[in-house]
Amino acid sequence: MNDPILRPSSILADRDNQITPARRKSRRAQHDRCEPVEIVPAVPDRALNAHLWVRHPLDWYVEESWVDHRFFEEEGFEGSICDPACGLGRVVEAARAAGYNDVWGEDLVSRSMFCDRVADFLSDEPPDQTPDNICCNPPFRKSREFVIRAREIARRKVAMILPLSWISGDRRSRWLERTFPRRVLIISPRPSMPPGPVILAGLKARGGRTDFAWYIWERNYVGEPSFGWLRRKR
Repeated sequence: MNDPILRPSSILADRDNQITPARRKSRRAQHDRCEPVEIVPAVPDRALNAHLWVRHPLDWYVEESWVDHRFFEEEGFEGSICDPACGLGRVVEAARAAGYNDVWGEDLVSRSMFCDRVADFLSDEPPDQTPDNICCNPPFRKSREFVIRAREIARRKVAMILPLSWISGDRRSRWLERTFPRRVLIISPRPSMPPGPVILAGLKARGGRTDFAWYIWERNYVGEPSFGWLRRKR
């Protein structure tokens, strides 16, 4: 008997060899219009709670909420803020909670009530209102392109969640050095970042295996970056 396909519209979660309905979707989850994605372990014999998932075709991964809320407590912004890969809207929600009013989200697919515009950030024309700042968790395969495009558009700051390994890998670190990031905030403890459908299934995010940081660029800044830590608890 074939394993069931787990769809965001009617998700089943396999726990301890039992098929049980996942929790009722929130209002935000009802905006999801992406293609059905299997939620199965990357290794067939591994249980779902092992936190190794099949890669999402659009590289849609969701950071833990505290990563965004703590970021806006530590980094200040002037003017408007746009998240061009808003997903479930956690960056947008955190920015508004921090007191920023002129904040909006965009994405290739509308997945939440925080998505104000469906657009391809890399190819579509920017909105009439040019954002002062761009903050997002970009799709990994296109992270570099997102940084380049965002730095072309944003009038003040660009902030992206990217793997910490970018500062040590030879090729990426050389590229980073030429872009002059203003600040790098290492996220601690290591956050879990599962595919979006896992979050929609009601499964908890935990057991992250990749180190991440917020990389921040400021227009017209030329110099060495400063390094610090963004901790879950101050």
